[in-house]
Amino acid sequence: MTTESTEATQLQELEGADERLLERPEAVAEPLAERTLFLHRRVVNIKPNRIEIRPPRSAVIVPLFGVAVTAGLLALMGTSVDSIPFWLMGILLLFAVVLLPLSGISLVYALMGANIIADRGGQNVSMKQKFLGLGIGTNELIPFWKIRELLVEDEGREIARAGGPLPAEEIAQWQLVLVKKSGTRHVLGSVSAPRQHEEEGLQQIFEVAEAFSALTEAPIRGPIW
Repeated sequence: MTTESTEATQLQELEGADERLLERPEAVAEPLAERTLFLHRRVVNIKPNRIEIRPPRSAVIVPLFGVAVTAGLLALMGTSVDSIPFWLMGILLLFAVVLLPLSGISLVYALMGANIIADRGGQNVSMKQKFLGLGIGTNELIPFWKIRELLVEDEGREIARAGGPLPAEEIAQWQLVLVKKSGTRHVLGSVSAPRQHEEEGLQQIFEVAEAFSALTEAPIRGPIW
């Protein structure tokens, strides 16, 4: 079978899935009821006047390892100051000086930081502009009135429509995108699910979309595939 015929078959199968899944999930009775939802590498805390998207608790593993490595280096230098060459001591000290604050900042962020905060009082969505993968740096504030829509789409099919490779048939990659009136897109979160159970993934991401829509009064468009 040629590449062209294979891609045509895949597109036909995806179109068949589209016809089967054109309905939106059932609406949540109280979209801003206080609760916690889980997306891919994100935890969504929903309250009546505030929504926070935070890193999962597992994000503390890497910074804790960095703190442990730094502590070990400092202990080594303190106990072996007479046996370690001076040039090696300088390298180890420099490495510890750089690693310790980065690990400490990322540890604090993993425990108490948030990637995205939507606040009814401030009437804006605050998004972290990350530095070196950490939750530090400047914030981009998006006023509610600048939000055009909240888009629910299958990421794999979106890539295919843009001319990229066709998505893996067995995985559905739903994502929630905040679209500003200027056209700028910000991905709020995503969730992956087996294609045969993609309704479950769609329900998860759509529940978050409904909460953001209720808080910001921005319309939801989708699911798009």
